[in-house]
Amino acid sequence: MSLIPPIAIGVGTMGRKGYQFSSQRIAGITAGIYFIVGILWILLSDRAALLLVTDVQRLTTLQHYKGWIFVALTTVLLHGIVTRLLRSVQQVNKRLVISEERFRLLSEASPDGMLVARDGCLVYANPAAAGLLGADSPKTLVGRKTVDFITPESLDAVMEVRSQLVELGQKTPLHEIQMRRLDGMLIPVQVTCVKSVWEGEPAVQLMLRDISEIRQAEKKLRRLSERLQLAIEGTGEGIWDWDIGRNEYTLSGGISHVLSKDAVLQGKGSDWTSLIHPDDRVRVSKEFKSTLSGSSPMFGCEYRLRMHDGNWKWVWVRGVVVDRDPDGKALMATGTLTDISVRKDSDEMVWRHANLDALTTLPNRRLFLERLDLELQKNRRTANRLALLFIDLDGFKQVNDMFGHDAGDLLLMEAGRRLKGGTRNTDLVARLGGDEFAVMLTELHDSDHLEIVCQHILASLAEPFQLSHEIGYVTGSIGISMSPLDALGAEELIRKADQAMYAAKRAGKNQFRYFTQEMDQRAHLRLQISNDLRYAMRNRQLSIYYQPVVDLSDGRIVKAEALLRWFHPTLGSIEPASFVPIAEESGLIQPIGNWVFREAAQYGQRCCDQLHMPFQISINKSPVQFMSAEGDGDWLAYLTVHGIPANLIAIEITEGVLLQAASTVTDMLHAYRKAGIQMALDDFGTGYASLSYLQKFQIDLVKIDQSFVQNMTVDPSSRTIAETIIVMAHKLGKRVVAEGIETKDQLQCLMAAGCDYGQGYLFSGPLPAEDFTRMLARSSCVRIH
Repeated sequence: MSLIPPIAIGVGTMGRKGYQFSSQRIAGITAGIYFIVGILWILLSDRAALLLVTDVQRLTTLQHYKGWIFVALTTVLLHGIVTRLLRSVQQVNKRLVISEERFRLLSEASPDGMLVARDGCLVYANPAAAGLLGADSPKTLVGRKTVDFITPESLDAVMEVRSQLVELGQKTPLHEIQMRRLDGMLIPVQVTCVKSVWEGEPAVQLMLRDISEIRQAEKKLRRLSERLQLAIEGTGEGIWDWDIGRNEYTLSGGISHVLSKDAVLQGKGSDWTSLIHPDDRVRVSKEFKSTLSGSSPMFGCEYRLRMHDGNWKWVWVRGVVVDRDPDGKALMATGTLTDISVRKDSDEMVWRHANLDALTTLPNRRLFLERLDLELQKNRRTANRLALLFIDLDGFKQVNDMFGHDAGDLLLMEAGRRLKGGTRNTDLVARLGGDEFAVMLTELHDSDHLEIVCQHILASLAEPFQLSHEIGYVTGSIGISMSPLDALGAEELIRKADQAMYAAKRAGKNQFRYFTQEMDQRAHLRLQISNDLRYAMRNRQLSIYYQPVVDLSDGRIVKAEALLRWFHPTLGSIEPASFVPIAEESGLIQPIGNWVFREAAQYGQRCCDQLHMPFQISINKSPVQFMSAEGDGDWLAYLTVHGIPANLIAIEITEGVLLQAASTVTDMLHAYRKAGIQMALDDFGTGYASLSYLQKFQIDLVKIDQSFVQNMTVDPSSRTIAETIIVMAHKLGKRVVAEGIETKDQLQCLMAAGCDYGQGYLFSGPLPAEDFTRMLARSSCVRIH
């Protein structure tokens, strides 16, 4: 609040001498008028009489009364003049009293101090001035010299005020000086002066304002500002101020940490806009306009700024409008500028880890599903077609096992590059995991393009892969599903493409297959089998059948193979070939296999008791059971606890167990062999097992695959293979079992070749335990001649 200008002080404060001055003025005016009228009368009255009267007697008479006439006229004139002047004086005095009262009221009510000084001494002080200078009442200040309250440091400022008052003759500008109170305390004061009159004498009126609280507040604000500045510089944030009317910005604070030491600290708004990344300008402008209009209370936006070296840096800019005109138009805005490059880099790294495959940098399954879902939603509006290719690398495991994981990684990276090279920019290539990839083909207008892409992918994957110093070869199997023809959802589309991919693998690999409803039906059946298999053992749907193994030298039944059967309540009898692979995939093969072993071992013991002679039961054990982390339920311990001789058990394994025999598998096979369990190699001749495996793993029995047995009477090659297997096995000290004997001719050929044992429907099909027991009870021999 500015000081109240003492405009009316010269009119009031006149006192008694002011009234004397008015009386003298009245007397002077009256005397002057009388003097003028008297002179005019003397000069003009005789001339006027001669013009009016020509008679001498009358002229004498007129001259006699001329004095009286003058007295009368001047008396009337003086009466009118004095009356008018006295009325004016009364009106002036009345206004003067009112003005003095108004001044007194204003002076006493004013929060600012008022002093009147004449000849360097105080002649008046209002209550505010008394309180400001530490006096008990205004009268305490009257009579004191003005200079007593001025500190030496402020004398120059006081002299400047006096010179301005002399030069300007009007109110002086505000000056800040330091004054000393009566109690000796120094206070900062704002002062302004104006010329005045006090009781008819020239005087100076001073207006004082105590600004101690203002200065203390400014000092506190300055300390807070310094702390804020220190805090902002400590955080590395910059401060910006924008004069919106002038469209000029100013930068301060820790701006050198955010931008650079060479950053321009002042400039036009257009200069700043030119530094914003073109892709961010529209968004930044929209956000800022929202704040300027008042729609948003605060501006906050992340965008990129171009540095002096041409690189882009991410910043977070926040701000508020701090001043508006009466119409609400923004005038000034201020805020902070923060470098968020590190956070953005971290966010990008997190995003890449969450959405991109670390090895190939292709989109991972999560991102692929997200993009696929968005594309499917768009297609529902546009009626466009979309194809999904599910790609699996054939032979990748062999390359990985042969050359190592580093070579496998190189192959996967190169495969990803080849897939991207064979698709359009609008298509999406992703690695779903392992050696599985997916391609999303959008905006398909005909199937020709789709098949061209598939052929190109197959051809590119069939090319040799340079794996450091080695060369690797793989092929691709591609499953294709279409939207909206096959599915509308992302997960379902991938699932059906996966089914089609497995169909391509079963058809011979290195080809593509479209999804069909038949595949879906098979998949649903497979899923039903997988789900129902979990309850089959609990609900006693599983049973064990036994097929006799005959000694071909005398026709005695000396062994039996335990074969698992499943009788489903709605699907009927399910072949082991249909549910055993599912049990292996789902992990159910372990508990089922353990149950089969326990049941078969117990049944073998009962057969021995019935025949009063050793009777061996062969039990199949899949590679998955050997590799399972759950182990085999400690089969050897089970035999020991129940007192079942180990030589009554033979475990049949496939060549796959030997080909991928880890140390744990090898140790387990040796433990079985050491305990007395015989080892039989099933389906011999159909795989890749070498003869060295027969010796390495101490195989006791070799089982000729039934494909050779069934064709040996019509196919010389099959007969030769069977005979060769028998001869080699005998040379190595192994005994031979022929599977799938169905005719007497087959039996005669095998006997002629010296085969040891026979098994097949010629003797008996697989029988339930009760039927097998009755068969043994009737006769333990079969007719073989």
